[in-house]
This record gives sequence, structure tokens and C-alpha cells, in this order.
Amino acid sequence: MDPNRRRLLLGLSAAGVAAGALPLLRRAAPQAPAVSAAVPVPVDAPPAQRNAAEAFANALRRPGAEGLLAEVDLSQSLTLTARVGAMTVFDGAPTELWYYAATINGRQVANPLLRVRHGDEIDVSLRNQLSEDTTIHWHGLPVDEANDGSGLHPVRPGASARYRFRVTNRAGLYWYHAHPHGRTGVQLQRGLAGLLQVDDDEERALRDALGLPWGERDLPLMLTDKQVDTTNAIVYREHEPDDWIGNRVLVNWTPDAYLDVLPGLYRLRLANVANARMFRPAFVHNDRELPFFLIGTDGGLLRQPWPMESLFLAPAQRADLLVDFSALPVGARVLLRSLDYVAMENEDESGAFAPDPMGDHPGAMRMGAALDLMEFRVRAPARSIAAIAIPTALSAIAPPPDTRAWPVRKFRLRMDADGTWLINDWNFHRTGHAAAFAVKRGTCEVWEIRNHMTSMPHPIHLHGFQFRVVSRSISPTDIRARQVAPGGLTPQDMGWSDTVVVWPGEIVRLALDFSQPFRGTQNYMLHCHNLEHEDKGMMVTFAVTD
Repeated sequence: MDPNRRRLLLGLSAAGVAAGALPLLRRAAPQAPAVSAAVPVPVDAPPAQRNAAEAFANALRRPGAEGLLAEVDLSQSLTLTARVGAMTVFDGAPTELWYYAATINGRQVANPLLRVRHGDEIDVSLRNQLSEDTTIHWHGLPVDEANDGSGLHPVRPGASARYRFRVTNRAGLYWYHAHPHGRTGVQLQRGLAGLLQVDDDEERALRDALGLPWGERDLPLMLTDKQVDTTNAIVYREHEPDDWIGNRVLVNWTPDAYLDVLPGLYRLRLANVANARMFRPAFVHNDRELPFFLIGTDGGLLRQPWPMESLFLAPAQRADLLVDFSALPVGARVLLRSLDYVAMENEDESGAFAPDPMGDHPGAMRMGAALDLMEFRVRAPARSIAAIAIPTALSAIAPPPDTRAWPVRKFRLRMDADGTWLINDWNFHRTGHAAAFAVKRGTCEVWEIRNHMTSMPHPIHLHGFQFRVVSRSISPTDIRARQVAPGGLTPQDMGWSDTVVVWPGEIVRLALDFSQPFRGTQNYMLHCHNLEHEDKGMMVTFAVTD
């Protein structure tokens, strides 16, 4: 763990607690211009300066037929091979990636975007050609333990596994990634992650109403950051920093990405697949934020569009957005910028305690600092573009359930005197694989998650089940300012979720229905999706029993 953070969190004074109540925004103070990513630097170099003329020089990678982000329909069985290989990602030397490879009708694909329909059976085999255990975790999909792909069922080097299950999710953007115990952070940082798009009737109806061509005006944006050295190698230091942030931003595996857009409506499906960095995405033109509509979250479409100017997107979370460029002149440039916010990690007040906490991340922008992710360039259309009416009703999603009679199970996120992250008093390295508690199948519970005031934001992910957020309390100022429904709920809380951010001092209540068609004991994980926290044991096993 970062020694600065350990010393500070264990010795925070009342001043530090008061800082946790400050607004998350830092808009009053002037700031240096944001940069999208530093040029590659050696791991011991200071942050590099960026030439503005070189910014956003690469066309955004879109879903295609081969290579990274190729589209693959899961109507037939598929074999994915976890392997290591060199690929061209940055200018210059190729980069060694760990990735899921497949051959489809002679096409070589890597970390493909998988497409499936609600109700379909999928059949995916994993062959492990790595020198260590790995898995495929189907993030956000309610499946049985054997198909979940957690570290409870590692696939050994040279071995294979088969994942077969029915997709019961609503339409939405999900994802899949490696999930071996203690090695998730390094495997995702080196590349083992891809997107999964689920379709259903509501999604098809919305696509028909909007008429936005997939791959052109309806696009996934997979956001991440990597720590990259001067040889274009991805650098990862294990067992040291508390969270791993990078000096290069990738959008759909594209550094310094741009996208030519028409002056019209676009649908952008964002997924944060970074190890630890939380983004605060906004669309900025001439230093002003363009309004957009949030239409979906982790578990698919919301009941209605919600107008917003920015949102928080923690690791593992997704957001489905509608952005209208029609009011902008041809030639306008819009930045997808992660706006600055108070990260509530208390690192800025470390003083002379120890070496610079960014020493492990040369060239990287600090957590919470403004960071430009990509650029949109408005170009002249070949013909006039018809205006598109955004439907006022998107889906028939039910409101959160009335949970007043439900039993409440309480969880506390904290750090102990040794600097170990805990969920209650559980840490996976101490408690191991055994289930810490059991839930009877078919019951409904409220899970109350309380984060310690001198903690940091934790994106909490639940395997096997989606949930509804039913309340937030003692939230930071900017989260409270986003309330749109009773109980402190924000637009991002208005749908189904599989990952929820719990800010320092905050109490979040989740409604969980443990109904499922599986029999026998099923073991699942509850953990922080800051991958370094997960690997250091901020994870617990629970059982669902008959």
C-alpha cells in the first residue's frame, strides 16, 4: 500500500474529516489546461510536457471485423484464448498485451465486442496460454457460481474451461474480464478485458426510434488508462501502490483519439475499464459544458432520459448517453473531458511524510485532476440531417421496491491499524475462500454499506445479482446536489446496477432479490472494484443456499 496514504489515513485529524465534507467540485479555483495523456515516459521520469499540435492525432477505433474490438456474434459457440502478444497501440514500437484471442472465419480478433440477445444460451470456452491462472468473469450477468468466472474457479496454465449459461439480463453494455485472486489488477492493466452488448425488444425499439447507425452514430467508448514507458511497454508495480493510475488514456484502445461527427445526435455508451481511476466525463466546447442525456446505466435503459452536464464513472461502471452536436458550427471541437473533482483520498495533504505518492505513476495526472480523454470534430454533412426527437419514455423499468419490511444486512468499509482494507472485519487474505455469511435463495434483503469518513471512494461490485440503489445519506455535497428522487438518489441510481460508488462518510442502501433458478449452494464475491483494493483482499465470499 502507498505509505503516504497509510500514514495519513491512520492519523487523520479532525481537519481531515472536515475535508471529507467539502464539495467534490473544484470549479472556483483556476487550473492548468487539462491534457489527455503524457507522451511515454520512463518509470523514473518527471511528467512530460505535451505538444498541443500532437494532441488527438489518432482516429478512434470502432467495432470492426478483426483485431482489437472486433464484433463477434455469440449465436454460435466461441473459443477465447488468453495469450500474450505484441500489438500496435501507440506510435512506434509495438506493445506487449495480454488479451483474449479468437479466430472467426479466418479473421483474427482480440478482446472482441461480444453481441448476444436476451434469452440466448451462450457457449464460450477459455484456453489459458498464460503462465499463470486466469478466468473470464461475466461482469454484471446473473449466472451460477461455476459460470461466474471468479477466482473461486481458476483456469490453470495450459488448461481450459467452458462457460455455458442463459443470458437473462436486460439490454445494456456489460463486459468481461480476468478475475484470478490476487492477479486481477495486473491482468486487466495488461489488457484482459472486453465488452459485451446485450439486446432485447426495448433496446431494438429505441434504436428504431432514434435511427442512429451502429458503429457510426451509436458507439461504445471503452475508457481506461495505462502506465506506459519510453519503449511503449505497459508498466505495473505489484504489491506497492494502493491504486494504479496511468499516464496514457485509451479510448477503444486508441491513444489521443478523435472522432469526426456530424452536427446531430449521437449515442455514446461509456464503460470505465480502468484499474482504479474514476472519471467525471463531460463534453466541453469553448470551456463550456454541453448538456447531454443519461439514458442507461450498468443494467440497461432507464425509464426516462435525465439531462446532465457531467457524471461520475467509477471503475466497472457504464453510462449510456445521448449527445447532440447539432447546435455547433462545422469545425467545432468538443473535448470528452474528465472534469476535476476532489478525490477524497487525502493525498494532497501528505506534506513531508514520505516520497511523492505519484512516484509510482510518472507522467500521470493525479486522481481527481482534469483529464482530456478524446476529441470530437464537427464536420459538414453530405446532406441535411433530420432532427431526432428523444423519446420521453425509454423502458418499462419498475421503480425501486418498497423495502421497509425487508431485513437489513450491514457492511462497513474501513482500514485497520495495519493499513488493511476491510469489509466489516473480512479481508480475503485472512478469511480465504470460505463464505463469510449465507443468504437463503428467494429472500429479499437491504444491504446497507457504510464507508468510513477517513476512507476513500470505493466502487463496490456484487457478483451473481444486480441491485437497485434505494437511498444515499451523509453524501458529499456534489452527490447531494445531484438528487432527483427521494432518498438522495441521483440519475445514475435510477436503474439496475452491479457496481455502486460509496463515498467517504456515505451510507448507501441496496435492494437485493436473491431469487435465482440455480440449486445447491452458490458462492459469489462482494468486493471493491478498485482492482488493487480487490487484490489486497477487500473482497468477501458469500453463499446463496436452498
